[in-house]
Amino acid sequence: MSSLSKASAILACFTTEQTDLSVSYVSEKLALPKSSVSRLMKEMAELGLLQRGDGEREYGPGYMLFQLGAIYQMRFDLIEVVDRIVRDLVKQTGCTGYIGLLDDGEIVAMRKHLGTDAVRYRIEVGRRYPVTYLSFGKALLSRRSDTEIMGFFTKYPKSRPANMKVFLAEIAEIRAQGWAEATKTSVQGAHGIGVAVISPLSRQQIGYSLSFHADLMGSEQRREVATALVNSARQVATLIMDDYWQNV
Repeated sequence: MSSLSKASAILACFTTEQTDLSVSYVSEKLALPKSSVSRLMKEMAELGLLQRGDGEREYGPGYMLFQLGAIYQMRFDLIEVVDRIVRDLVKQTGCTGYIGLLDDGEIVAMRKHLGTDAVRYRIEVGRRYPVTYLSFGKALLSRRSDTEIMGFFTKYPKSRPANMKVFLAEIAEIRAQGWAEATKTSVQGAHGIGVAVISPLSRQQIGYSLSFHADLMGSEQRREVATALVNSARQVATLIMDDYWQNV
């Protein structure tokens, strides 16, 4: 068993009933020599993974675990906040709503809320999509500088636009207005308008969008959808201190 595996096993000994761990307890539970357990728990305490108790003989969870726990909680709370907002937007507009994350150069579709139109959009929860395929993927990219975007496509060339100059001009427009639109999709006539929010604490990047068929929505209605999305993003930004939205 590697040191990392042992450290993970030690942390797994914590339960709601067992909030403090002694060397003897861990040694017996994991069937490991006391000397190696003592040495490893001391090192884990030095790294902030454990914290010595008042009696010095027991260890509790360290400050780093609390920090990670707060970040973990914020990540999933943020998704739930966005999910509630998208549900309301779907009811308000009749569009189909999507929520996704940027992960390893691609968009992962996380949530989908069907609208009232009969169009079947080919975006499925759990699947990965090129970042430029979805409107909120482009909105997420717009939160980066042009230099960072060039570096992104150097690292992930699969979805690199054919004409970067034209694409960066589009990105500049998205930055200014706060929302992006996708019109080239696998369903003819299907459009999507999306926005993005980023938590400065967890650095989690979440995008969401509303999709509709072009034949069912005029230009004025599209502007209303874009405005509703921007207003909703400002609400989320207030909760997570996403300063970008103060200037849009």
